[in-house]
This record gives sequence, C-alpha cells and structure tokens, in this order.
Amino acid sequence: MKNLLLSTVAAMAITTALSADELSDLKSQLKILSERLSTLEANDKKQGEQTQTLANELINVQNTTSFGAVDMSKTEPGLGAAASKVYYSKNPLSIGGYGEMYYSHQKHVGTDETEVARFVPYIGYKFSDNIILNSEIEFEHGGAEVSIEQLYLDFLINPAFNVRLGQQVVPMGLINLNHEPVLYNTVKRPDVETYLIPSTWHENGLTVHGKTDTFNYTAGAVVALDMGLANHDGTPEANTFGQSWIRDGRRGGNERNNATSNMGGVARLDYTGINGLLVGASLYTGKAGSSTNGQGEGRISMADVHAQYQYEGFKVKGLYTQSHLSHADSYLGDHSGVTANTHAQSARGGYLNMEYNILPYFTQAGTRLPIFFQYENYNLATSITDGTSFGNTESFTYGLNYFPHEQVVLKGEYKLRHNKNGVDMAENEGIYSLGLGFIF
Repeated sequence: MKNLLLSTVAAMAITTALSADELSDLKSQLKILSERLSTLEANDKKQGEQTQTLANELINVQNTTSFGAVDMSKTEPGLGAAASKVYYSKNPLSIGGYGEMYYSHQKHVGTDETEVARFVPYIGYKFSDNIILNSEIEFEHGGAEVSIEQLYLDFLINPAFNVRLGQQVVPMGLINLNHEPVLYNTVKRPDVETYLIPSTWHENGLTVHGKTDTFNYTAGAVVALDMGLANHDGTPEANTFGQSWIRDGRRGGNERNNATSNMGGVARLDYTGINGLLVGASLYTGKAGSSTNGQGEGRISMADVHAQYQYEGFKVKGLYTQSHLSHADSYLGDHSGVTANTHAQSARGGYLNMEYNILPYFTQAGTRLPIFFQYENYNLATSITDGTSFGNTESFTYGLNYFPHEQVVLKGEYKLRHNKNGVDMAENEGIYSLGLGFIF
C-alpha cells in the first residue's frame, strides 16, 4: 500500500513532461490505483472487525463454559448451586465458590465482633461425563484456618444409582448440606445445625446416591464421630461441654493419628414429588471412639426429620434432631489435659424458619427482599452421666435479606437468645448482626 502511494506521487511530479494522450492514460491508471487502494482499505477494516468479533466470541465461549455465572436452577441433590457447577459445565474445568463476612454487636455485654468468616473456592474437573472430581477448599476466620471440606470422585452410573468416594459432606440436616450463604437467611447458621448437627460436617467415606421423579436418597459409610477427641468437662467455666461434645467429635478427613478409626453408617431419604416441597429424614450411627478409662466403647446415634416448602415469595423450613451416646461414662477422665467428671448422653433441638419476599410491593429493582423470622429451641444435654441435665435454650431471630443479584445477599438481623443451659453465658443475649454473602 505504501508503494502505491509513492508511485502516485512520482507520477504527479512528471505530468508536466507528458503529452495530452499520455496524461489521459496516466489519469486513468491513477483512478484504477485509487479504486484498488479504497478496496484494500475496506478489506482491512472488514478483516479487523471480523477478528474482533471472533475474539469476543471466543471470550464469551470461555466464560460460558468455564467461568460462567451460577445457574440457580441447576443443582445436584445434596449440593448448593455453586458446588453443582462442574456437573453442568461444558468445559472439563469448573471454578466456583462462595464467601461470607459479618459484623455483630452483643448488646448484653456491649462488645463488637467482625470477621471474614470464610472464603471457599470450588474446583471441579470432568474426566468424562461419568467421572467427576469436585473439591471445596475452605479458608475460615480471616484465613487462620484452612481445610479441605470436599474432595471426592463421583462415578455417575445412572440417575437412580451413583457412587461417591472421598471427602464429602455427611448427608444430615438441611443447612449442613446446603451451606452456601445465599441458601439460608440468618447471618450465622442456626445453633441447632452448628452444634447438634455439626455444620459443616464432612468426612472421608463411600456413599451411593440417586434420584427418581419423587425421591432423592443417599446411603453409605463415613469415618465416625470420635467422642474421645475433645474436652467434655461439663463445668460452666469451661463453656465447651454443651457446645462441643458432638461438634468436636468430627475428624474432618484427619485420620492420620488414628489408624483404627471407626466407620459410621448414614442414610437419608427425601420426598420431592410435589413442586416446591421437600420432606425427609436422615439417620447416622457409629462407634464413638476408644474409651478413655477402659470401660468399653460407646456408640453415638443421631437422627433428624426436616421439611421445606416454597410457593412464590413464601418459604418455610424446619428441622428436629436428637442424639444419644451410649456408655457415655466410658469417656470420663483425662481429655487433652483436662479431667472430665461428667459427660453428656443425649441432646435434642429444632428450629422453624419462615420468610416472605416483600420486594414486589415496592419496586421491581433487584431480585428479592425477604423478611424472615426464625425460632430455635434446643437442649445441648438432656441427660448427663451424673443424672442431671441442661435447661432449654431458645432464640428468636428477626431480620431481612436484600438480593441485588441472585448470587449476592446483604443480611441484617436481631437475635434474642434465652440461655438456660448451665454454661458460662449470659441468661439473656441480644445480638445485632449485619452480613454479606455471595456465590460464584
């Protein structure tokens, strides 16, 4: 193109030495050259536009297949929307995750608390349409704790029968499975699904799972809870007895220091045959770990019933659970340097949560603005080895959520908790909390 321009300039410089006929021929040639130049410039522009279009399409394909937005309508039973991404990805590699942080003011003692509670990436890979790797890596408490909550292979045989092998969430409760922050409306998870069903409860194991038009099920074996792991002192000053005797029994994939870890059995069945309704039950039982005083090994059993119903902007869910430890006196004695003279034998608790989306009454902006109420009632030790028991604890939580996007939630609540459980806590607690959460 540059050579054409130079030739044109040179031709113009010598026009004065040419005859009329030669000048006419030269003008014709210049016109042809000019037309060729215009055609080349047009082609260059078109090629540039085509190149940019192809680049944009490539970026869109990459985003759609590997790093697209979460499709909230596509979930696997027992997994949240972000954790399910790899199952529906068109690309072998899938990246997702969630995060949450909060601020709370405890009115009864005048203290404040703020924390980046957790940031959790999901990394999944499809070896084939039938062999899927899924992982969940959790950074908790501002990064002070790091753990692998899920790392399993799913062998998909048919919708009604599949095999999952590796580190996985134990299929108990509602929030223990669906623990992404956009899936529950309180700033923190309910106490019942923190201490009695010890969210997030994850263990190494092998389970089979499947679904039909009306039922979902999971059954299998996982590493058992170990009641010899934690301090179960039971005195009010320790403030650990009621809160940790089940929760601290989780091994969480760390069986390296105990080659003889027991296996527990778990089973879950959910009915989903009515649109918007889920009704089900879960059961776990397993040996409770080696005795600390030579009196034999106990067994811990846990069961829950749960239900959830959603119709348009209204949603209600509830859960009730009971736990029992046989031969609890086998775990008296020295726990991590602390002498325990009593031990919990049983516990029970439940909660009811209701929400209603009020956003349509005000504006169509955003996606949802549900107001909610949650009631909890639980007893962390309905019986203790010394013949006593704790009193009930109940709480009332009022709040609202705002979803500027279906994957982002802003939370605010007030929680009034009445403690009669005997541990070192105020009898009446008033807690204001703000939180935010997201999935991707």
